[in-house]
Amino acid sequence: MRDTVPSSTQPQSAGVGSLDRVRSVFWQAYRHLFPPHSLAAQTANGSVVISWSIMDEPHARYPYAAPVMLRFDEALVEAMWKADARLRVRIAEKHESTLREGLRGYDPFSRFPNARVVNIG
Repeated sequence: MRDTVPSSTQPQSAGVGSLDRVRSVFWQAYRHLFPPHSLAAQTANGSVVISWSIMDEPHARYPYAAPVMLRFDEALVEAMWKADARLRVRIAEKHESTLREGLRGYDPFSRFPNARVVNIG
């Protein structure tokens, strides 16, 4: 199957939680905004959940940071599937400011660790 034709929003037979080709571009473009040991996983509906271990942090109440969930606009995902590799990177980078704004005030050590949801697109 060609890289530009999605078979579904599910990861390409890489295992549970893996990122498909489109979402992996977003993750690569945004991972510098998170700690180096952060992990990203794709949900069944195509969102990406990001979290990381905070067990060694003195202010941590829980073993993992409050998750950040990225939801993607359907038109944006479709445009990414149709784009070549270079254009995908440019599109993802263009939306970094949206993620930065969505993370404003985010506290990974939150007393009530609700996911921070950021809509991209």
